[in-house]
Amino acid sequence: MKLLLTLVMAFTFIALHSQTYEFGKVSEEEILEQQHATDPEATAAVLYKKSKIYFEYNDQWQYIQEVEARIKIYKKEGFENATVQVPLYKPGSGSNEIFSSFKAFTYNLEGKKISKDRVRNDGQFQEDFNDEWMLEKFTFPNIKEGSVIEYSYKITSPYIYSLPWFYFQQEIPVDFAEYTIEVPQYLGYKTFTKGYTAVKQNESREQKKFTFRYVPTQKVGSYAKTEESSLNTAMLKTIYTAENVPKIAKEDYLNNINNYLTSIKQELEWTRMPEAAAKNFTKTWDDVINTIVNSDRFGKELKEKNYFEADITPLLANTTSNQEKAVVIFEFLKNKMTWNGIRGKYTREGVKNAYKNNTGNVAEINLILTAMFRHAGLYANPVLLSTKDYGIPLFPTVDGFNYLVSSVEVDGQLLLFDATSTYSTPNVLPERTINWIGRRVRENEQIKELNLMPTKPSRRVANMEVKLLEGGNIEGKLRNTYTDYLALEHREKYAPISDTEYIESIEKDYVNFKVKEFSFQNKKDPYKPLIESYDFQKTNAFDQIDNKIFIQPSFFLLSTTNPFNKETRNYPIDFRFPTQETYLINILLPEGYKIESVPQSEIFELPNNLGDFKYLISQTENNIQIRINSNINSTIVPADFYIPLKDFFEAKVAKLSEKITLTKTD
Repeated sequence: MKLLLTLVMAFTFIALHSQTYEFGKVSEEEILEQQHATDPEATAAVLYKKSKIYFEYNDQWQYIQEVEARIKIYKKEGFENATVQVPLYKPGSGSNEIFSSFKAFTYNLEGKKISKDRVRNDGQFQEDFNDEWMLEKFTFPNIKEGSVIEYSYKITSPYIYSLPWFYFQQEIPVDFAEYTIEVPQYLGYKTFTKGYTAVKQNESREQKKFTFRYVPTQKVGSYAKTEESSLNTAMLKTIYTAENVPKIAKEDYLNNINNYLTSIKQELEWTRMPEAAAKNFTKTWDDVINTIVNSDRFGKELKEKNYFEADITPLLANTTSNQEKAVVIFEFLKNKMTWNGIRGKYTREGVKNAYKNNTGNVAEINLILTAMFRHAGLYANPVLLSTKDYGIPLFPTVDGFNYLVSSVEVDGQLLLFDATSTYSTPNVLPERTINWIGRRVRENEQIKELNLMPTKPSRRVANMEVKLLEGGNIEGKLRNTYTDYLALEHREKYAPISDTEYIESIEKDYVNFKVKEFSFQNKKDPYKPLIESYDFQKTNAFDQIDNKIFIQPSFFLLSTTNPFNKETRNYPIDFRFPTQETYLINILLPEGYKIESVPQSEIFELPNNLGDFKYLISQTENNIQIRINSNINSTIVPADFYIPLKDFFEAKVAKLSEKITLTKTD
């Protein structure tokens, strides 16, 4: 009976939230609700969200987007949903998008009365995201567990070529989502979708009066006056809806969750204006790249070189190969320029000013680098890409790129460079850039698609000697050697801090751990392996019961938790880059003990040569040697391989958890 009542309540809730919502009409029931009907663990939920896009003609086309949403906060962990950010396009030239008609309120139950707190000016602020986008942010006041928040706003934009994404799915449940687009017969749009949740579509056509506001051609000396004309126009109205959309949870080894959210957007395909020839706007990637390259803030800037020639020419005097030239120029520019943290495919202040001021955005620094390479006689070209946090460009659009690096062809090998990163090297770029496909812009040649995913494995070799002490304690020596991406990752995180701070972070991570005699080798030399060495002491490192000792032989070096614990997975697994990890462990036996049992040596392999795990153990009277190899050979593993991957890690964890048993001699 209790189960039946729960189901009835749940279906009642779903039916209630499928009804038509009205902004400002928040109910007492919504505020009193303590947990989500279909996801009791949810920290918050979208009760409804709506977006409507329609068009006006006021001497040029523009679209208007009206947005409204209502969100329920269940737990403190859901308070982050009380800050909303809205992206607005702000090109270097032309009009910015206009944010207007903003209303936002927090609702709480005070006694038996619903209180209503408005988001005021001190809760609104703007933030630059990159060279082309800014964020309109607003934060709700008086947020508590149980609060309901809602907001509405309008965006007016002349950039009708690419309409904004609408997300039916979020990282919290969405009870109801509706996206409406109303397009006059003069415009045609291509629709793009992504995600795994079903979306209903309802399409209708109707006749409406459409008003054109325009400034007619004027005679010389006459006053320009806006006129209006109305036509009976066919409208294509499409409504997309989704109900009870489950949250998409963040999982380990997931690159950018936005790539998989159920969502929709439109790109302009054609225009057919009255008494005018039809125009086709369908673009190829070549069209997109040419649009970017022909911009004054890209192609023109790349041709400038007189500002750096006096610095570069002497540097090249003693170089003997093209690769040496490239590295010398790369290191010079890395040391001279400081990245200001701003991404973008276009220059902001211009390459000359950036060079003079020793700071610039991504485009300025890497266009300077490309121009320097070309000045040195190298075959160099920019490579446009989208960073991981920006998403994967699914179709040809100028908005698909937010970053660029430089490429050089040397002796039949293609080398990639990013001078914004102090510790990067040729073909070892910052992780933010490792995002599927880039596009190389070659002068007077077809655009070249380029795989950005690393294929060369990054290595870690750990050599550890361990001595067992009384009471479950150990002491020993550890030497870690890192190469390529593992070294870059380590340097970016730890090179800026002192050795003392780094030691503190190790001691915190490993618990009951003390570091002595610490040293770094090649800490700031990215062309050599990074090596760290130290002596250590650790308490409670093994179990000693009566006359026996039980040892987990990898101690603190490897995790014994399977990161893949869900039954199924819809999304690819992103390991970031291929890795080869080798752990060499030598355990010195304490006096008076002998080996009773050790784990068996074993080898596990993933299908399609995706990876393998080798566990090899040998022993003498005085010590035990373990060699562990753990290799992942691919950057991205398709979701189809999730079950074999889950089983592989389960077997790996089980093997690492097996213990060595020592027994006291008579």
